[in-house]
Amino acid sequence: MKKYISIIAVLSLFVIGCSEQSSINSPVDNVNTAEPNWITLPQPDGMQINTDLTVCKSINGAVGGTLETGTSYVATARTSSLASVRVTVKAKIVFSPGAFVGKKSITMTVSDQNTSVLFGPSMQFSSQVVYNVTYTGLDLTGIDASMIDFAYLAADGSVQIAVHNGITVDQLTGTLSVSNAVIPHFSRYGFINKAGQTIFDPNSF
Repeated sequence: MKKYISIIAVLSLFVIGCSEQSSINSPVDNVNTAEPNWITLPQPDGMQINTDLTVCKSINGAVGGTLETGTSYVATARTSSLASVRVTVKAKIVFSPGAFVGKKSITMTVSDQNTSVLFGPSMQFSSQVVYNVTYTGLDLTGIDASMIDFAYLAADGSVQIAVHNGITVDQLTGTLSVSNAVIPHFSRYGFINKAGQTIFDPNSF
């Protein structure tokens, strides 16, 4: 039986040679962490099979640069009135000049299970690094929109809300997006449901 791969990756910025740093380590290694309640992705429709999407690119820290990707797949309909729904994601990380020393093979892995992304290798930054991402076609039924935010795993293993310019939550279209989320270090970042979790939120001050 044929299996149809649903992921159609936009890899225009993919650069061969990232295997040198294929091991993705974050500052939370060897620390007991409480996994955040990530917003999940809808199940693929039919015989489709999703896999994590990984892209990488060599970036000169003194100059700065960008790494971006996008993907889509057909998912099981959220309601009986819909035959199916297409889930999409477009993600982009931007490094300002002087973000780090030397050249690094930067890796971005978009999860096939939830709305999170894992960056590597393990590193912190001397100037601003920001991340923008938009998901559509999500099933946000039953989730309090005011409880949705964009967070990351901090170096001490805690869950913290990222500093950002704002998020968009549209439950009708299943859209989640974050604008210019600041990336202080590489770890796992993504949209979470804050309900029932102890989370530090710098945006509340």
